[in-house]
Amino acid sequence: MPNRSKFHWYRYLPVWIILCFGVTMSAIAFILVWNWENRRRDYELSRRTEAIASTLQQDLDSDLEAIRTIGDFFSASSNIDASFFQRLVQRPLSQHISIETFMWVPRVTDRQRYDYEANFQEQGNPDFAIQEKNDRGELVYSSEQLEYFPISHIQPIHGNPNILGFNLASKEVYRQGLETARKKKQLIITELVPWEANLTTKLSPGSGRSAAESPNLKALAIQPIYQSDPDNFSDPSDDELQGYIVAVLRIQNLFDDKFRGSMVQNLNVYLCDSSPNSARNIRANFTSVLLSFYEFNYSSIGRLLAGNKCPFLENDHRRYEWLEEEGKEGVRHQIKIADKSWNLYLILTEEYRQIETKHWRSSATLMIGLLWTLIPVTYMVTSMSRTAQIEKLAQERARQAEQLQQAFQQLEIEQKKSERLLLNVLPEPIAQRLKQKPEIIADSFASVTILFADIVGFTKMSTRISAPKLVELLNEIFSAFDELAIRHGLEKIKTIGDAYMVVGGLPVERPDHAEAIAEMALDMQEAIARIDIKHREAFCMRIGIHSGPVVAGVIGTHKFIYDLWGDSVNLASRMESHGIPGCIQVSEATYKLLQDKYIFEKRGSIPLKGRGDMTTYLLLTNKKQIGSSKSKHRISSEFS
Repeated sequence: MPNRSKFHWYRYLPVWIILCFGVTMSAIAFILVWNWENRRRDYELSRRTEAIASTLQQDLDSDLEAIRTIGDFFSASSNIDASFFQRLVQRPLSQHISIETFMWVPRVTDRQRYDYEANFQEQGNPDFAIQEKNDRGELVYSSEQLEYFPISHIQPIHGNPNILGFNLASKEVYRQGLETARKKKQLIITELVPWEANLTTKLSPGSGRSAAESPNLKALAIQPIYQSDPDNFSDPSDDELQGYIVAVLRIQNLFDDKFRGSMVQNLNVYLCDSSPNSARNIRANFTSVLLSFYEFNYSSIGRLLAGNKCPFLENDHRRYEWLEEEGKEGVRHQIKIADKSWNLYLILTEEYRQIETKHWRSSATLMIGLLWTLIPVTYMVTSMSRTAQIEKLAQERARQAEQLQQAFQQLEIEQKKSERLLLNVLPEPIAQRLKQKPEIIADSFASVTILFADIVGFTKMSTRISAPKLVELLNEIFSAFDELAIRHGLEKIKTIGDAYMVVGGLPVERPDHAEAIAEMALDMQEAIARIDIKHREAFCMRIGIHSGPVVAGVIGTHKFIYDLWGDSVNLASRMESHGIPGCIQVSEATYKLLQDKYIFEKRGSIPLKGRGDMTTYLLLTNKKQIGSSKSKHRISSEFS
């Protein structure tokens, strides 16, 4: 037991211990309450974000529904003139502030171009033609194409009729949007693309204005229009495409209208495009592209407009940081618009933190915690002294338990080693029976297949090869045979000199024991051929196989092995000893089991000592592999 005199110094420090403990617990409680107050502020911010996002979602869905409705009119009508188009889009343009322009862009093939242009010229536009921009930004007659997508109707036209007839597909940024809508066969929203109603004015690239600031960068809503067929319920084909309803969207108009009041007071709001197919999203330093913003204090406008950056998610929670600034917090809410995924960010300003975050609860918690630090000194000294004694006793018990655990683990390791050695001598079922009840084991098996193999001329070879080299070579051969026995699920019985004995169908009975032995015999010939090539030795094997009943078991008390007894063992040995070098000789009993699946050559009757004449067969190959190169190699090996 520990000596109590070691702890006498605690008697002089009770007040400091109590003070440290009390201050620590009070500080922890203060931090927890402080964090709770911040989470409560974040919860309110999240609710406000959901309300703003819901409003934006409803307004944008309403805009898209108006576009789809106009598209339905075009699908149902075969011809809509400019005056009807003006009346059709007049109300959506007045009610949806984020929609600046509506356009009807029909699909005109090269064969239809002449009639299309002549029709517009007859309607009072004598100079009408399908046009495109040249390298100088001038409108010129469009070059010959398979199909064109000219602007036929546009509202409002902004006093510039030259936009009519402009082939949208002539510009890469517009053509990509048209092809995407055509491929998806549904309304799509493009990324921010250069758009200017006055197409005769050349856009100046590299002006330094961001996507959210520049009035010439807009998102296009493109609705493909197909021929209406009430009897056809399948997806329309590309040939049925009539054209597109194209709407020019300026999201900043919606921001300016919705965020004038107190809904986002003391907050900065950003709308970003985080769609995975956005080409800009592959930039390494941020995850999304700025679409629109509203800033309460204009703290980041310069940096945002210079880099077109949005907040990014560092971890999977609702705290975000700027790429170049730390200490920024906010909430993100995802908005699904057609095929796009937009993120709405509300970022806290210092004004918001000062007004919305009140920490009087955490301050009160700290004061109360400090008051409860006055605990009786004597009780604390006694309690801590006793705790130290118990801890030391527990450490001692833990050390003893660890030593016992290590001893147990070492015992397990030794037991596993013994188990592996035993399984190398005996089959696992036999080993388990011997461990449970040591006694003589003798089991009868009605049908097994036994294989004997012998290396022809191995004794003569031993006269010209050193003993270590001879043992190494024999070990290589028998190790290869052991791998084959494991692969085919067979039981190796023993090796005697250069003879190898293996059996199939015991100690666990199996119906295909003869097939497994046959496959192993064929593989043994291939294995010995490979070793022959490797060592440049003329190895040759006699293999004999017989099927029949045996008795298997373990007898004796020292150096016992698992062995077989019975007339079938003798016959299998005779099949090997009276066999032909390089061939696999099987008895008639084995032949009857394998004749449907393997190819044999009848050897005829041979005299066996004590058995008389017996009919034997030579196993050549498996019928399933009769055409393979492996089978041809086996057959050629048999007759070589």
